[in-house]
Amino acid sequence: MHDSPTPGAHSMNDPAQSATGSGVPAPPDDLNLGVGGGDFFKIGREFFGIFTGPGGLEPQHRVLDVGCGCGRMAIPLIPYLQGQGGYWGFDIVPAAIEWSRENIAARYPRFHFEVADIFNKVYNPGGRCQSNEFRFPHEDGFFDFTFLTSVFTHMLAPDMEHYLAEISRTLKPNGRCVISAFLLNEESRALLAAGASSITFDHPFPDCVVCSREMPEAAVAYDESFLVDRMTHHGLQLVGPVRHGAWPVRKNFLSYQDILIATKQ
Repeated sequence: MHDSPTPGAHSMNDPAQSATGSGVPAPPDDLNLGVGGGDFFKIGREFFGIFTGPGGLEPQHRVLDVGCGCGRMAIPLIPYLQGQGGYWGFDIVPAAIEWSRENIAARYPRFHFEVADIFNKVYNPGGRCQSNEFRFPHEDGFFDFTFLTSVFTHMLAPDMEHYLAEISRTLKPNGRCVISAFLLNEESRALLAAGASSITFDHPFPDCVVCSREMPEAAVAYDESFLVDRMTHHGLQLVGPVRHGAWPVRKNFLSYQDILIATKQ
């Protein structure tokens, strides 16, 4: 959906550029800003490395992109997915889905994009469905691999809990998921208290902390142990350690946000 850029990333919306030689252009600036801005193709390649590295994504996998935006994560997968492999994405921003259909799905039939008319105060205030009522438009056990890049960073706890249940429902046994989030632990809380981070979480909400009381879904953080517990509750077992991100101004990090990788038990 809406991922924050890698620290130091810069805008590169040159229509002649492509991440893979696929001929897909960069989206308009307003759509790129809607997914966090920054170097559109570079960030897609960064996550492609996470998906295919520690994430375990393989070319023959069926992939679900929850909150796909304008295809930033889809484009690097164009030359990678083969055989039975395919990509399905949904997002709450109709303009992003329309652009992705015209520029990606129209050229590459194994890629599919769908609008989810879900209410969100920031990104879709006219949405007709609540997140905690939305059923992913796919059958049980359909996917080998699911990822959410900066989706839980914009969801309050009841909605996050429901999405975990839907991720588990639609994943095959032993399927993998990759989730990015803002996680609060001893280290990140200390960095926040020291004023190191440009983003702060000062307003407690049920089972989470938000950046803005007036617009809580603008940025949401979860206690690390709480989120891992809820994943486990829904049959998603953490694989390896949490890969902590740069957002609270860490010196060692994998990406901007924290990364959790899990497998369905």
